[in-house]
Amino acid sequence: MIDIHSHILNSVDDGSRNLEQSLAMLKEEENQGVTDVVLTPHYRADYLPKSGDIRLKFAELKEYAKKNGINVKLHLGQEIFVFEGIANALEDGKVLSVNGGKYVLVEFSTKHVNDIPETVYMLVKNGFIPIVAHIGRYFYADTETAREVKDIGGLIQINASSLCGSCAYKRKALALIRAGLVDFVASDVHHNRKNYMLKAYKKVEKKFGKATADKLFTENARAMLYQ
Repeated sequence: MIDIHSHILNSVDDGSRNLEQSLAMLKEEENQGVTDVVLTPHYRADYLPKSGDIRLKFAELKEYAKKNGINVKLHLGQEIFVFEGIANALEDGKVLSVNGGKYVLVEFSTKHVNDIPETVYMLVKNGFIPIVAHIGRYFYADTETAREVKDIGGLIQINASSLCGSCAYKRKALALIRAGLVDFVASDVHHNRKNYMLKAYKKVEKKFGKATADKLFTENARAMLYQ
């Protein structure tokens, strides 16, 4: 499996607090069966790290993980809370797309209605492929919103935790998969959040079949990272 949304990079947001915590989280990714992880620290009002600092932290963690026998391959991006001028900031390298390419993980408000399709359209028009992070969390985003995002050229990510237990987002997540609108399932793991990748994979495999599970947990992400 490939995890495209994680908060494992240390000391830059509310994810990992130090290198040791990051190492433990990476070991858990391995235990879950994950081979590649995209580190996507927040860029939002309460966390505005400089891209240069993130790259330095990334290099430090890669070296530390290698010395400690971690075999998971690490990639760099950000989870960017949408803001005016985001396209220019991406082009200028102020905020980070996935591996410096055209794919970008974007986050929207969970409290106020945002025009998700309009933002997706703007980013696509500027040459990016936006991935809407954990769409199930947005009370104003339904299946038709996701369909519009896909029609415009955007992609949809849901959290593995949304598929497990009695999570309030479970029904929406399953409906989106059933409608063929989900591109990625990812952990969105923080130091205080459990990693549900393997459990979620098994649930999707049981309900929708192995081909669908492999597509959502591995194949689409591999195509993005290794195109």
